[in-house]
Amino acid sequence: MKNTTYFVTVSQRGYSDSQLHGPFSSVDEGKRKLTDGEDRGYDGDETMFTFHEMSDEGIREVGYVLFDDESESDTEDLKKEHFPNV
Repeated sequence: MKNTTYFVTVSQRGYSDSQLHGPFSSVDEGKRKLTDGEDRGYDGDETMFTFHEMSDEGIREVGYVLFDDESESDTEDLKKEHFPNV
């Protein structure tokens, strides 16, 4: 059985620092705790939540939740999710 945990890095456009959250037992747990119920990025700026899987085989990126910059978006839904292999 593969021993797997998930971490999430958060970066905001225009800022050089980032945040690390986790460990989580699944992508769904990370999304539930960090992005569910949210409809915009930090301070309204573009904010990327990148999900990483860490296992005995190494670390790999599994997907992301992106909140577009509200001043640049022409749609109401600023939230985009991309998890191709989860």
